[in-house]
Amino acid sequence: MNNLVDTFNDYIENGVETAYQTAIKNGFVGTEQEWLASLKGQDGRDGSQVGLSAIVNWTEYTGQAAGSSGATILVPVTAGDPPPNLTQSAQVLLPYDALDLGVALYAKPQTSALALIIGLVNAPEPLPGGSDEELDLSGSGTVYGDPGTIFPLGIYLAGSTANFTLTAPSSFPLRIERRNEISVPVASQWNITSAGSPYAVAGDAVSTSNVLYKRVYSGSGGTSSDNSQMINGRLRLMRHIHLASDPLALNFRQTTNDGTTQTPASIRLTFSGIVNNDYPILASLYDYMVGEFTLRRHWSGNTLQVTVGRGSSQTQITSVDDAVFASGSLKTWSVEFIDNVGGVGGTIRFYSDGVQIGPDQTCEVKLRATPAMAIECNSTGNNTSDSVNNLDVAYIGVSFGKPETQSSYDPVSSGAISAADLEMLCVDARSFSTAQAPVTISYAAAGQQAFNMEVVVGDMVLPAGRAYKVVLEDWSTGSAVPHPNELIMTRPAAQNCRFEDADLYGAQAPWTEVLPKGAVPNINGINYYCEGIRMGTYVQFQFGYDWDTTQMPHNPFGDPQGKDSYMVPHKWVIYDNTGAMLGRVQQENGEPLNSTTTPVSWGGALDGRGVPIVTTANKWTPKGTVRSGVIWRSHSEPPAYSQADIWKRVPTYDMVVPFASQTGYSVNGGDLRVGTGEQLNGFANYRWMPWTSSTYNDIITAGQNTQNPWKLGSDQAGITPNAGVWLKYTPFNQMGRSPITGPGGVRDDRQIMPEPVARYARDITTRRPHDNREMKQIALDYLTGYVSDPYHCFENGRLTPLYKGNARRPITLRNHYYGGGESGTPPEQAYYIQGGRPYEFVTANNPLRVQVPYAGATSDKPYFGTNQIDQDHAHQYPHWGSMLWQTPEFAMLGHKFGDQARLYLPWILNNAWGEAGEFASRGAAWKFMHAALAWKTGSSNSSRLYSRADIMDWVVFDFEGFYDAFYDSTPGFLNPPVNISEGGNAAMFAGAQRFGPCLWNSDYGVWQHEFMIGYWMSALHAAEKIGFNKALRDASPKAKAVLDWLITMHQKRITGRLNGGMQVNSYEIDYTIPLWTPAMISAAGGNAANLPQTFAALATAQGANKAPSWDAWTGGGRDGQSMDQLLAGPHLLLDMGRTDSALTTAATTSDGYFQSKLASETAKGANTAGSGWFQFHQATNNKPFKP
Repeated sequence: MNNLVDTFNDYIENGVETAYQTAIKNGFVGTEQEWLASLKGQDGRDGSQVGLSAIVNWTEYTGQAAGSSGATILVPVTAGDPPPNLTQSAQVLLPYDALDLGVALYAKPQTSALALIIGLVNAPEPLPGGSDEELDLSGSGTVYGDPGTIFPLGIYLAGSTANFTLTAPSSFPLRIERRNEISVPVASQWNITSAGSPYAVAGDAVSTSNVLYKRVYSGSGGTSSDNSQMINGRLRLMRHIHLASDPLALNFRQTTNDGTTQTPASIRLTFSGIVNNDYPILASLYDYMVGEFTLRRHWSGNTLQVTVGRGSSQTQITSVDDAVFASGSLKTWSVEFIDNVGGVGGTIRFYSDGVQIGPDQTCEVKLRATPAMAIECNSTGNNTSDSVNNLDVAYIGVSFGKPETQSSYDPVSSGAISAADLEMLCVDARSFSTAQAPVTISYAAAGQQAFNMEVVVGDMVLPAGRAYKVVLEDWSTGSAVPHPNELIMTRPAAQNCRFEDADLYGAQAPWTEVLPKGAVPNINGINYYCEGIRMGTYVQFQFGYDWDTTQMPHNPFGDPQGKDSYMVPHKWVIYDNTGAMLGRVQQENGEPLNSTTTPVSWGGALDGRGVPIVTTANKWTPKGTVRSGVIWRSHSEPPAYSQADIWKRVPTYDMVVPFASQTGYSVNGGDLRVGTGEQLNGFANYRWMPWTSSTYNDIITAGQNTQNPWKLGSDQAGITPNAGVWLKYTPFNQMGRSPITGPGGVRDDRQIMPEPVARYARDITTRRPHDNREMKQIALDYLTGYVSDPYHCFENGRLTPLYKGNARRPITLRNHYYGGGESGTPPEQAYYIQGGRPYEFVTANNPLRVQVPYAGATSDKPYFGTNQIDQDHAHQYPHWGSMLWQTPEFAMLGHKFGDQARLYLPWILNNAWGEAGEFASRGAAWKFMHAALAWKTGSSNSSRLYSRADIMDWVVFDFEGFYDAFYDSTPGFLNPPVNISEGGNAAMFAGAQRFGPCLWNSDYGVWQHEFMIGYWMSALHAAEKIGFNKALRDASPKAKAVLDWLITMHQKRITGRLNGGMQVNSYEIDYTIPLWTPAMISAAGGNAANLPQTFAALATAQGANKAPSWDAWTGGGRDGQSMDQLLAGPHLLLDMGRTDSALTTAATTSDGYFQSKLASETAKGANTAGSGWFQFHQATNNKPFKP
């Protein structure tokens, strides 16, 4: 040892040759920088991964005076060495991921000794390690329920039709729940008062926001003044002065049958007032060319007349002639429609002062009442042409039978029981006031082993070491103040939950969904929620936040303007039932969530390209708002599925381009809270993003030291925009996914599967080339990060999907990127995201400031952190995680994201505005993918997932409606017109027959947006892989016809383009393909047969203006998503079972194109490969991988 020390001293003091010089002597060839780089080994999480023993003691070379030269040597202690004899010790813990920590060691004189103090800077106390229990998903098979309640057993039999035998104690209150559709009478009335317009509504038929307005029509032929007046407590209306509400959002059951859809069981209109000898419109519900229900006085004697309408069918029915319908005195008149269920039309009744006058009368038309209808008086559809003078109004009203589901409970005893009844078993514990002894219930199919279930009326019992309760710590004052409302997470919300999918049913352990007992914490009008999943020893808690009813009475619906959406600084602490701490949720640096030590939006210096120069002293930490969430797990990760399981159930792709999407502009999007613009190129490229929070200079160094052999994009310009974002899951981190999805989002996420997730699914052993980090870890954290997006809203205190049990619920989206949104519903049924184009809600950047009160309660706090999703950018699919890991938690996140696209517009193909082009639109493609994944991960007994029936109800209804309205209509896709001079749908019908999916635009004519169409192709292929397409075909002959036609349309386009049509030139940008321009249609006299019929003919017709080659157009190259999708297309179709010689030829052609580009780019070498092609190449835009 002394010799070794002497040698080191010689090196230090005598300045002998450097280590690099020694390496040269020993045969190394290269520069000193290259030699240093060659010394770098594989990064690991600790020293054990690079072959070093742990350093547990050291010997210091002594004999040095203060300030003199010398050496200190750390000596590894190997196995077998005697432990040190420590008479005093102290310990600090260095977190592996704390890159900014500092170690301080200093001496402090004391009276009788010198105190040696060691400490850490910027290194928070390490978090508890979670549960010590071995990860086991098997569970106990016990069902719990509270005394005084009714709770289901949650049995799911995966579609079995067998008969079962039930065994249960005779004294135990086991019941079969029966659900019946009933009609509940509801009524609303608008009383005219001297308070003036708007007049409030009373009652329970419509929303309290549906006030009644007095309106004056002053347009052509109208009135120039308001000469209405109050007389004896009534409003006297004059001609062109009328009363009208906003749309009432009437919600009657919709079907695909135009003759019966939206028919109320019964509905009554009422008018109270005084009528003169004119024949005014007394009360009306009207939706132009859809439905009408209008009461007016008739000219024939003392009679009333009602108009009942459905579509183009309409009938008028007149009452009997009776003095009670005479004019001149105060009367209350009503008319009622009663449906003839299962038959034609219905029945009409007239009333005066609540008494039926005259007999029931047959109505040949079945009334249709829609959400868009408003209630009016002295007008219909705001048309006052039939208005009159001197109509005195006391009130108007509407009442109807509101459809609801009523449950009853039939006793059941041991013996034979059907599968359907077994699945509806529940326990009626209302007679119990205290906990009961456990009982065993069993059931078995004939010849099968019985399944035993223990049922406990009482509290859930958990062992020590299992997550039991959560305590919210309020850090508003700078120190922890535990909230008195502790969350005891033992109240079952749903038990024995299973996926309905046959494969996932067998692979995924059943789970229990739990809620806290008692009230959740509330601070400043925001509820702090927790919902949990229990599977054996595995526990997952999702913390969430939303306004209480004092702030948003109809949450999550209603206008958020003026409401604080940010939680106070806080931490969550998780304990077992002994009080042992299992977890603590906080910021990475140990500060509370939403700490006030850093601002909501970053502000600081920018480099010459406008990229934020993030420093150690100026880092950004995302803040949470209501509807964002945080996930805590008892174990570091849920169990992962095997590679074989993943290949069986998840589409995977042949990813052979090692330098794809590596440039500084390969991805786009941004975060206005971190940078200067939502389109900042290079933002959030997962290939270069740091794992943990980094800085501008550190990420430059990381690029210089990258382990990726392909260097394009690792330079300063390419890598620095990623400095403000990171991949590791931390609370409220969105992994750089653009909150403002309108400008395009982030392309790592802008596909049917996030890029790192697709790469992990393809090969679970793969690592990120940049830093050799496991792709499994990146994919898991990336998927977990979807909980951070503020779309996890609570309704009635639960994270239930918004359309669960009501596929056509009349709710809408307001204030999104493309505008104000659907206005046909009251605020209480509208979900506001308070977005728009940045210039509409932003007033300043760096740091971000927004308009008040529209975009934020204060200018530095955008309501939802600028997050907004519209259907065109609804490409968020965390569902895949539940097919990669054995947990439903990712599906639960995904079902919430699907709601956002559906809120924007509720259809996929069957456009309610009569436009036929959804089959070529990206928004429809994203929704179809959401539907497919929600179906794949559906559960009939989960409270947080849609059931398969929910999803099929939505999609089949949509596809069957499309079949009737656009597909088998005349004209339609099956029956295209000969002449298309009118453009629009007619032109699309004809164009699709020749070219596949297409759109119509008055400037472009018939055209194709290639990457939008490519998203559809990706979605259709993935849906085929996971079984959704088969289920859709089996559900409905019409849906099958539409689905198969959709696939054929893509085949027509792909084969037409690749087999001779690659030189059709683009228009304005590389991915827009003109087919028949308005000028061409005009020149052909509108006759579709006189226009080019194939892509090859189109290229010929373009003449000198055709594209110069397959990979270019006259404006530049065609590298991009659209070309990648096109080249992958024939392989996707072949993988779906399509067989056609033209398709095989197209596949061969596409392979040739692809390989030529791969070879030419590879030949450029490590520094520039990928700079000319594959700049935007994504994992899912490849041909399928065949294991």
